[in-house]
Amino acid sequence: MLERIRREGGVTVTELARDHGVSAVTVHRDLAELASEGLVERIHGGARAIDGNGAQRIETDWDKRLRQSWVAKEAMAGRAASLVADNATVFVDASSTCLAVALALADSGLGPLTLVTNSPAIAFELSADQIHVVMVPGEVDQHMRLIAGRWAIEFLADINIDIAFLSAAGVTLEQGLTTSRRPLADVVNAARAVAGRSVALMDSSKFGRSSLLTICRPDELDLLIVDAGLPPEELARYRRAGVSIEVAAEPVPTT
Repeated sequence: MLERIRREGGVTVTELARDHGVSAVTVHRDLAELASEGLVERIHGGARAIDGNGAQRIETDWDKRLRQSWVAKEAMAGRAASLVADNATVFVDASSTCLAVALALADSGLGPLTLVTNSPAIAFELSADQIHVVMVPGEVDQHMRLIAGRWAIEFLADINIDIAFLSAAGVTLEQGLTTSRRPLADVVNAARAVAGRSVALMDSSKFGRSSLLTICRPDELDLLIVDAGLPPEELARYRRAGVSIEVAAEPVPTT
């Protein structure tokens, strides 16, 4: 894969998945690993070779998040995708965790779906004929790779969503799901307000962390999906508090 990127200068996720006979999720995981080692540069829908002159581009918050806990995100995304039925309309927020959800949906074999997102990065990463992608309008935050603002909130208020998938910077029982960005919280809550179900995906590294603003309390969610790294005692504590929480099994590595 690396040799091809260097030879051709760049390649798309779709091309790599097709030519190597693997899923788009697997390609994203491999590209994230190559990018973390500084061997390739991630771009919308694929990757390109690093210039030989050693020049370094400015890393965005999105780039950093793509490298974090991808195996856990993949496991949680698989469980999230299993909650979706054919012909459903789903919302995914602008998190790297929800990128994993979108890729899992594309790889799930489900019939036609409508996917609404405020993430230009997720919209451009998807390449699946059965998924109709709808971008939320509004103001673009280049660093966070998300769209927010009044237009985004008004747009979401007028549509119907079956399931809203979201993530956050941290979660505690006391402060709930939290973020440091008010625009992000506002868009997520606008989607939750019109969704039949709200499902959060939080990897175990985010438990016990809180940020500036509360998005929602854990018990306000229909389901909180976590990875297998969450200690049993912490899982039990959330369940005692009335939180609907489920552990997603990690995929078995292939050889």
